[in-house]
Amino acid sequence: MGKIEYWLSGRRPNLEHLIYYLIILFLPTQLGRHFWPSFSYIYGIRVDYLSPTLYITDVLIILLFAFWLINNTRNLSFEKLIGALADLLKTKSFLLLLPFLIIAGIVVSKNQMAGWYGIIKLIEFGFIGYYTSVFINKKRFKKILIIFSITLIFESLIAVFQFINQGSLGGLLYFLGERSFNGQTPGIANASLNGNLVLRPYATFSHPNVLSGFLLISMILILYNLITKNKFLLRMFAFSLIVGSISLFLSMSRVAILLWLVIVTTFIFRTIGQKNKYGTLYLLIVLAIFFGIFFTPLGSRFLDLSFSDPVIKTRLDLIKNSVFLIIQNPIFGVGINNSISELSLISMRDNIFYFQPVHNIFLLIALQVGLSGLLFFLWFIIRTYRNLRFTIYDLRFTILSCILILGFFDHYFLTLQQGQLLFSFALGLCWAKCYNI
Repeated sequence: MGKIEYWLSGRRPNLEHLIYYLIILFLPTQLGRHFWPSFSYIYGIRVDYLSPTLYITDVLIILLFAFWLINNTRNLSFEKLIGALADLLKTKSFLLLLPFLIIAGIVVSKNQMAGWYGIIKLIEFGFIGYYTSVFINKKRFKKILIIFSITLIFESLIAVFQFINQGSLGGLLYFLGERSFNGQTPGIANASLNGNLVLRPYATFSHPNVLSGFLLISMILILYNLITKNKFLLRMFAFSLIVGSISLFLSMSRVAILLWLVIVTTFIFRTIGQKNKYGTLYLLIVLAIFFGIFFTPLGSRFLDLSFSDPVIKTRLDLIKNSVFLIIQNPIFGVGINNSISELSLISMRDNIFYFQPVHNIFLLIALQVGLSGLLFFLWFIIRTYRNLRFTIYDLRFTILSCILILGFFDHYFLTLQQGQLLFSFALGLCWAKCYNI
C-alpha cells in the first residue's frame, strides 16, 4: 500500500478527503489576494476587514464543496432533498427566521455589498463546520491530530525566531502569509515589559492573539490525546506541546496563557487522581512555570494593567459605542460586515478613528444581526453543549469553552479567516458522531 493510500486509509486516493486535510494543514496561513472595491473603504482609507479576499484556504474549500456536491448528488434525488427540507421545517420551522433577519438587516444597512460578502463567508464556514461534523471519525481524527501537531511545531518555531529577531523572518515564509514587520512598524503589536517595548510574534497569523488562539486549541487537541503506543508520535506530540507552550508565552496573550495554565493544571490533577507515577512531577513543573512567569519581565504583562492603557481604553470605547448601536438597532442590527462602518461614524465625532470590530463576539453578533440573532447563536451554543458529555474532562467541551472565553475578549473567531476556520472546525468537531476522541 502506497503512502498516500495509507494516509487516506483507502484502496485508492480520495481527493475529497485529501483536500479537507490540506485545509487543516493550511489553516494557519494567510496567503491571499485582496480586492479593494469601493465598499472596502471608509473615509478613503482601506479597511482589511471589509476587503474581499481570496485565500488559498478559500480555493481549497471551493474544491472541497465541488467534490462533495458531485459525490453526494449521485445518490440524492430531488424528492429526497425536498423530503429532508420538509422534515426540517416541521421540527425547526423557526430557523427560517434566521436567514430572514440576516437578509433584512443587510437590506436596511448602509453598506449592502459588504453585507452580501459577509453572507458568502457565513455560508462558506457553515459548510466547513457541517463537513467536519460528518467527516470526522476516530481514524481520521488521528490524522488531523498529526496535522495539527506539525503545524503547531512549525508556527511555534517561527514565532520563537521572530521574537528573538524582533521582526519578521522573510524569505519563503512570505508565501505562507508572514507579513514584513519589526517593532517600529506602524500599528504593530508591541508589549510593554517593565517599561520596554517588546515585539509580540505573529508567526504567519494576522495578529499575536490569533496565533495564541491557534496554539491553545492545537495544544488542547494534542494534550487530550497525548497517550499513544507509537513512540515517534508520542515524541512529536510532546515536542509540539513544549515549543507550543514557549510560543504561547512569547505571544503574551493574557487570556490564552491563563486558560492554558488552568487546562494543564486540571489535566495533571486528573493524572494524579489516576495514580500516574509522573503526575506529581508534572504538577511541580507547572507550578514552577506558573510562579516563574511572575518573577520574570513577562509578569508585568499581567500585573501592570490599567484602564488608562490606550489598548484597554480603545476596547472600552468600542464596547460603549457597540451597546449604543445595539440599543438603536435591536431587531436587525446594523447588518453583517457593517459594524466597523457604523462604529467609525460614532468615533469620528470624537476625532478618533477605530477601524476595527468590538472585541467581544457576543456583542459583535448582537450589533450585526440584532438581539434576535444573538438569541439564535446562544440557542445553537446551548444545543452544542447538550450534544457533548458535560464534563471538564471532555476534549470538545474544553475546546468550545475556551473559544467562547477567548471570544469574550476578542473578535477574530468571527472576523478573520484563520479564526473563522478554527471556530468552524471546533463546532464541527463538537457535532461529530464520534464520542471516543
